[in-house]
Amino acid sequence: MKKLLILFIMLVSIVSCSKDELVEPTTSNSVQQSNGKRTTSVQCIATTQSGSRCKNKTLSLNSKCYLHGGN
Repeated sequence: MKKLLILFIMLVSIVSCSKDELVEPTTSNSVQQSNGKRTTSVQCIATTQSGSRCKNKTLSLNSKCYLHGGN
């Protein structure tokens, strides 16, 4: 009975936090101007050849810097 209770608690904790803790890039803080650019910069979403995330900042709407195909 104890094993079943522990399993139930583990399942409830996994299900309850899985959706709420997902982080997706949003543009809610960045308002688009008439020229098709953001008003605040964001970090580039591309990865480098070594596999790490690009550290450049961009105003591009596709969230990529000038090196990775930003607008």
